[in-house]
Amino acid sequence: MLKRPVVPVASWVLSVVLLAGAAAASAQTISGTVRGAGRPVVGATVWLLELDRTERTGSAGDFRFADVPTGTYRIYASATGFASATDTIQVTTGTASAAFELRESAVPLKAIAVSAAPTARPAEEQYQPVASKSRVEFDNSAGTSFAEKISDLPGVNVRGNGSAPSRPILRGLGDNEVLILENGLRMGDIATYDPAHATPIDAMGVAQVDVVRGPATILYGPNTIGGLVNVITNFVPTVGDHAVSGTAALEGNSVSGELSGYTNTILSSGGSAFRVSAGGIRSTDIRIPSGSYTDPASGASFDLDRIPQTFDHSGEVGLGYAYQGGFGSIGIGGNHYEMNYGIPGVPPNPDWETVPPTTSRITQQRNTVELRGLFNTGGTWLQRLKLDASYNDYNHSEFPTAEDSTGVSDPQANHFHKQELNAVVQFEQRPTGRLSGTLGLWSDIQNLTIEGDQPLGPNSVTTGLAAFAYEEYLAAPGTRLQGGLRFDYNRIQTHPYPQSTDSVFQTLDESRLSNAVTASLGAIQQIGPRLTASLSVARSFRAPTVQELFANGLDAASGTYSIGTASLGPETGTGVDASLKGDFGGMTFEVSPYLNYVSHFIYGFLRGDTIQDFPVRQFAATDARLFGFEASVEVQPLPAVALRASSDYVNAQDTKNDLPLPFIPPLRGLLRATYQNRTWMGMAEWRVAARQSRLGVGDTPTGGYAVLNLGVGVRLVHRGLVSEVGLHCDNVFDRVYRDNLSVIKDFVPQPGRGFRLNYELFY
Repeated sequence: MLKRPVVPVASWVLSVVLLAGAAAASAQTISGTVRGAGRPVVGATVWLLELDRTERTGSAGDFRFADVPTGTYRIYASATGFASATDTIQVTTGTASAAFELRESAVPLKAIAVSAAPTARPAEEQYQPVASKSRVEFDNSAGTSFAEKISDLPGVNVRGNGSAPSRPILRGLGDNEVLILENGLRMGDIATYDPAHATPIDAMGVAQVDVVRGPATILYGPNTIGGLVNVITNFVPTVGDHAVSGTAALEGNSVSGELSGYTNTILSSGGSAFRVSAGGIRSTDIRIPSGSYTDPASGASFDLDRIPQTFDHSGEVGLGYAYQGGFGSIGIGGNHYEMNYGIPGVPPNPDWETVPPTTSRITQQRNTVELRGLFNTGGTWLQRLKLDASYNDYNHSEFPTAEDSTGVSDPQANHFHKQELNAVVQFEQRPTGRLSGTLGLWSDIQNLTIEGDQPLGPNSVTTGLAAFAYEEYLAAPGTRLQGGLRFDYNRIQTHPYPQSTDSVFQTLDESRLSNAVTASLGAIQQIGPRLTASLSVARSFRAPTVQELFANGLDAASGTYSIGTASLGPETGTGVDASLKGDFGGMTFEVSPYLNYVSHFIYGFLRGDTIQDFPVRQFAATDARLFGFEASVEVQPLPAVALRASSDYVNAQDTKNDLPLPFIPPLRGLLRATYQNRTWMGMAEWRVAARQSRLGVGDTPTGGYAVLNLGVGVRLVHRGLVSEVGLHCDNVFDRVYRDNLSVIKDFVPQPGRGFRLNYELFY
């Protein structure tokens, strides 16, 4: 039970309530319209950035934000087939108005990110490279999982292991160096423990994904040495201008027999909003080009047209309530998510005595409660106070496949139960002259219990506490500077578990304390009206996990015996990011070189011996250096036509042993042509990758490849309803190719040709 952590969090919540009640700012209204090509734009997204509130325009292209305190705000408007626009308005008394006239464009041009700074802002105003994808863009992206659907962004790869356990890799780093958040908070899962462990998020329920490339420790703490991925699902609703609003989506995919659906409805009345959502996915094994495929471990060959044991069955249901008034807003949301999915490997077979099956099955259940508050304090120093907190109760069980003379079974091998409480309080300062910023308090407490015949590690409690400051200074009209500072306290305490089947964990009572100071400096310089340059330098930190320190057991899902190293110390990173962005009307570009040094880089490696007939994976530390670039250019020869080219590359080296780091993506490229107006969409993209022969310990080479994807779509508007229908074909030529980051690349290739049909309704 999470008893000890509640005390500091409860005191924070109490302080928030007391401060919020001290002053309530008077509330006004912002109303306006969005038009394009001389007509109202229905279903446009309008975003009030400083308050992080969104609306969709109605049948007359109108929108309205109520309960807005006096002040200066930026409003962002975007719609399919139009270039986005931002307007700044001053709210004094009564009603302020804004009118947008969007120009037709196949490219939205500006993207809004909420994850790289304390408040939402356009990507070109970020000190680090940032990319975002909306719900509609997900429909036009190949794959099923959220990780696959963002893998076309520069610097973002995916480590595949079937369908469900796919994980983003940023600039060659993943697992504990890249943090995956939901709504800016930690998720309470154990996805970093093993490549077979899925991140419990359904792509159908995602509203937006932000990717921050490079260290992001100041706001989010440890585990962000390589960057972060923030998946926005909006458990807590926002009060809308429409009595009923929401989305409904359906998707089918022939490559896995996928059928999935999701609905999210928000009922708004006065200052209250109630949310109800539900969704699920059912898919079978993933199709691959028919052929004979050889298991590298046993040397046995199998005639396959599907990747064995890659089914995915998941479902979720959620409720939420929020209240909004002159004081600000406060809300609570809950979500139940469960998943039953397969882990690929050697399938059951007649020769099971010499070639035993290596497939397995994992079940997950995650219950989440999320609390959010934004309080308009109206003070002379404190402008707003923001509270975000979540509690996750996560259960995870593993069932390796067993085969004998009686048949095939999958007995349970182990069970993980994790409780995690993550809370953040941010104090947004009122701008003083050219200085503005945010102070914050952060806490994260994890309680992990491991049971079963094959416990992987000890029971433990991990406690993290932090305080941070994020300040910005407008040095000149075209120059903005940023500085950040953070102190982290991190303590791991293992607890003896007499009932454990592992004698080591029955008595293990160890603790590890890691404290760190991290910092960041950044600058953005406007070079004339069309060029913007940015530079960021950051020191980051990560404490070793309880698994890396004390693991001692068989990992049933991956088929390895994991051993921790109790002497491991914390990782520290120094990252330098630069970026040059240009906007020349019909042509935009971005180039982002980077360099990241990681001292005491923790990694798992295969020792070459076995325990219980399974290969031993042990954790060790070295020093690492990673450098590379991301580049993209987009040209619009016609308003409805866009041509995009992008590329990324990372070079990663173990500097202690003078060897390449293993499982690093090769040079990649993307060519995409898009036709998009307010009604019709057509796209063709060519994804290419070079061969990877720069290999680390345990890695194997992969050849280069090129894959063609095609898609068409239509957007239909009827009164206030917007329907979007898309039909896509992925891997058009049914190419046999292997990705260097795939866990199963030495056995089976990437998915074959698949047809996807999407339907999305916005109301």
